[in-house]
Amino acid sequence: MKKLNNIELPPTLQIAGMSVNLSHEDIRKLYENMLRDEALKDYTFPSKPSSDGYYHVYVADSTKKTGRRAVKAKTLDDLKSKVYEHEKGIHGRVKKTFKDVFELTQQEKKKLVKDEEKKLSVQNTINRNRSEYSRLFKGTVIEKKYVDEITKKDVEDLCYLNLTRYNLTSKALKYMRSILKAVFKLAFEEYWINDNIYDRIDFSKYKDMTSDSADTSKRVHSEEDVMKMLGYIHDHQRKYPKYLPSYALELQIAMGLRRGEVPPLVWTDINDDLITISREQITVKKSEDNPKEYCKIVNHTKTYKVRYFPVTTKIKDILSRLRKCHELNGMESEYLFPARSDNGVITNNTVYNFYRRICKALDIPIQRDLIKGTHSFRRNAITKVVNNTGGNVILASQLFGNSPEVAMKHYFTKADEEQARKALEA
Repeated sequence: MKKLNNIELPPTLQIAGMSVNLSHEDIRKLYENMLRDEALKDYTFPSKPSSDGYYHVYVADSTKKTGRRAVKAKTLDDLKSKVYEHEKGIHGRVKKTFKDVFELTQQEKKKLVKDEEKKLSVQNTINRNRSEYSRLFKGTVIEKKYVDEITKKDVEDLCYLNLTRYNLTSKALKYMRSILKAVFKLAFEEYWINDNIYDRIDFSKYKDMTSDSADTSKRVHSEEDVMKMLGYIHDHQRKYPKYLPSYALELQIAMGLRRGEVPPLVWTDINDDLITISREQITVKKSEDNPKEYCKIVNHTKTYKVRYFPVTTKIKDILSRLRKCHELNGMESEYLFPARSDNGVITNNTVYNFYRRICKALDIPIQRDLIKGTHSFRRNAITKVVNNTGGNVILASQLFGNSPEVAMKHYFTKADEEQARKALEA
């Protein structure tokens, strides 16, 4: 006899006196139907719709004052499906597959954020997690398995499969691990599994199967290219004095800002000594709650920390020319870079598109596999600060809003060779 979850199931089924052979998938579907029937047996479903044309029933919900909430649907089948989905939820009685638990980890991630602006950022993270899940887990053996059926070998086989079929970097492997860790952590905490097998796996054994990430030193523009870009920007400002994205790009280069930190800047963020960076404009991606992509200014940075950037002579010159541009063109806006958009400022893509046009005009290649973009100017800026302060990574991390570890691993490109030579000579 075939078994599923230690339940013996017959390899054949008698239908109208005929023996029908059952595949493992047939047995699984029968088992799922059995679980569905078991989950719904305690509900009393209405035989006809209410006066509003809907079928109604209550389900348990401890987050409500009454301890329950109403569920409705146009058809009885749809109502039963909704109740079953509820029972598959975190407090439901139905056994969970790996996919079920993954979805619950994402729902919990969003549910536990109260601030509406932070929820937008969290939703973007969830979208990315689902995209990675689709690439690394969708269609695999592990996806349909009940979480208490999954073995250590299943997880190791999945890791091997993905490392074989994809050219994964160590960062991508870390992302796959984060999904596995979240799934088994939740399953263990909710008593759906007796043993957290994630903790038993030695992921270091896969280190020789990952590909090297792109060399950080190759993900920046040379000083020569940056000077060419600045020359182009200044020429563009003289020809088209009303075009604010040219000033925005110049300021991004000078300050090493994230592109979402540029549009929300207001004049009151600036005093004689410091520029306060406390907001960003995020691109809210499409999701089940959001059918259309749009930009939104939120009152926090990527790391949720306010930081302060000194006003250098170079920055003071850019701001002086930008103020003059505002005055000459009668711009009366609190923002440095106003525009006719939903938020009243330039969008996140505006500066990047201008940057791309500059690279094309100057015949500077943008290699997709190296992911340069305007983010590369952060690497230039962080490297200069670290080198010019004798290796003060703490200062660089405070100025640019990265942890010291991230600054050194992903943004510092190389030590200054001339300084290194002088130190060795000394």
